[in-house]
Amino acid sequence: MSDRKFCDGCDSDFYNGKNPLGVAKCWHLDTARVVTRYRIGWWTAPTAPGAFTKVQTHHCHTASGRYQDQEKLPECAVVGSRPPRNPNTERAP
Repeated sequence: MSDRKFCDGCDSDFYNGKNPLGVAKCWHLDTARVVTRYRIGWWTAPTAPGAFTKVQTHHCHTASGRYQDQEKLPECAVVGSRPPRNPNTERAP
């Protein structure tokens, strides 16, 4: 069984005794693996500097409407992955 501290913020954390239904443990907890993910809030542009945060969480962690966890850091977030902008290119109004 994995540590419940990685359940904080997960939609299914409701089932870890935080409900009036009498359910004491989330059904994912026995098989949950701790993994590294790259987290971004839904309100954040993925190309913004520092948009992704490296976190340790369960592989089954979900947080609908709050943030998303990516398995790999997207290419758009890696410094130097985009070609430099040509300063002589005219921008559209």
